[in-house]
Amino acid sequence: MVYELKDNRTGEKAPRSTTVEITEKDGEVTFFFRAEASKCFCAHEGYNAMHCEGDVCEVFIGTDPERKVYYEIEISPRGEIFLAKVTYGGADSEGIPILQLDYVDADKNFLTTAVTGTETGYTAEIRLRLEDIRTGDGEIFFNAYRIETDGGEMDKHLIALRPTMHSRFHVPPYYGLLREYLA
Repeated sequence: MVYELKDNRTGEKAPRSTTVEITEKDGEVTFFFRAEASKCFCAHEGYNAMHCEGDVCEVFIGTDPERKVYYEIEISPRGEIFLAKVTYGGADSEGIPILQLDYVDADKNFLTTAVTGTETGYTAEIRLRLEDIRTGDGEIFFNAYRIETDGGEMDKHLIALRPTMHSRFHVPPYYGLLREYLA
């Protein structure tokens, strides 16, 4: 099915149109994003040295029953990948997530990606085997996101399938069950 992402902070219509189509076949799940009205900004000639510095489409996905261990997968408009196993350690006194990132080599057949420029932005595809995203013995949970910087502006548009109602994406109670989006 195809879903329209919303403004992550308010849950309202996003200022930049983004859809994600989610499909599963033969043990692989595919997230196909269509990011409209993008200037396709990448901070460091192809990728965003630190994650969240430029435009990306991304998925958080895992199977930890507590939703504290999951994979963060980002793809830039130029096709560069950020892939890390995240351990969520709660939030500090200011509500900032405490995260441990263990970087994963994206070249180890963990996932397949593709990016195509369009007249109005770009499309990004992330495909991965469900057996590879095991982070515990629970059901598969996830959320899908987009960051749009309007060409590098610091006030980023945060766009989400399941808005967290915060100025950040790492809010585990807002991750949904994958099976509910494959019906």
